Amino acid sequence: MIDDDAFWALIGTLGRDPDDDDFTRLTDRLANRSAEDITGFADQLALALYALDTPAHFAAVRPFVAGDDSFLYVRCAAVAAGRKAYEKAAGQPKSLERFGDRDAEPLLTVAPEAFERATGMLWEHETPVSYEMGSNASAWGAVLVPAEPDLPRSWLTMMCGWGLGDWPPPAYGQLLDHVMQALAHDPAWERWWSAAGVPECELSLIHDRSGFPTPGTTFKKGRKRIAAEFVRNPAPFTSDDPTDLLPHAVDEVVSMLAAVRDRFDLPPLPPVDLPPLPADIGRGFAEEEPLPPLPPELFKRVTRQGGLKPESIAAYYRHNPNAEGADFWLRHLPSLTEIPDPDQHAGG
Repeated sequence: MIDDDAFWALIGTLGRDPDDDDFTRLTDRLANRSAEDITGFADQLALALYALDTPAHFAAVRPFVAGDDSFLYVRCAAVAAGRKAYEKAAGQPKSLERFGDRDAEPLLTVAPEAFERATGMLWEHETPVSYEMGSNASAWGAVLVPAEPDLPRSWLTMMCGWGLGDWPPPAYGQLLDHVMQALAHDPAWERWWSAAGVPECELSLIHDRSGFPTPGTTFKKGRKRIAAEFVRNPAPFTSDDPTDLLPHAVDEVVSMLAAVRDRFDLPPLPPVDLPPLPADIGRGFAEEEPLPPLPPELFKRVTRQGGLKPESIAAYYRHNPNAEGADFWLRHLPSLTEIPDPDQHAGG
């Protein structure tokens, strides 16, 4: 692991109140170091954020934060401010308040981006502790973040997203999952994937006709999985009939796996043997409602990350109910869980 002094020396290159360009320069510096140094940086960062994950620190910034994500980003700001500011915040939780209106979220992507650039491998490193809110059980008295169940994983998973105003018929998303599940449980396809040398294939598909993000394909390979990200500009859907849509869904999924095959020199694809259509398959086209623009602060985060969790957007508008678009997004996004009350937990 990279030691404390080396970690804080790297953080110190950010300067006061760093912006995106400063985080990019830190990523560049870290990318020129060994893989061990990069993962060590991530470990030290996780430990630093973990130490600030206490009810007392949360209470200090509660007037500013809308939930667990924003509390994490405030803690990132305290780390990014340098060793002296961080140590004061660690020892005097009330002093974290000065960072309540800051957001240093890009600090979380420095190590993953540096690692993938330096090694050409997919970032799969697991830090010794979690920096998610509530993980510091010794401070909170109990772990507020439930552990993910250790479920058996399929060799094939897929995530889909649609650009604004480009929603396909509801049946199409169901059919993509239907096709993916059929292939994931087909012994012939499982045998085909065994030639890849890694346990998992992770597909990501975005349909978008706006031109942003730019259509294209990105492949990344790690020790545990291959990740293939597809951005496509599809033709408009002319039918909502599941029988008409099924061939398109089959072609979509198989074409992605064919691209993976070509990129990693895998054997020919097996035939597709689909079960019957699901009985509860949906129909109809999604109703489009004019989308209000995101506030500049949220738009900056979306473009920087390539997206945001619905919970993060909802949290922003819950905390800023008068912001433009709040009414629309709070009607369309899931409600948040109640922010925990620090007084109900052991102090830290």
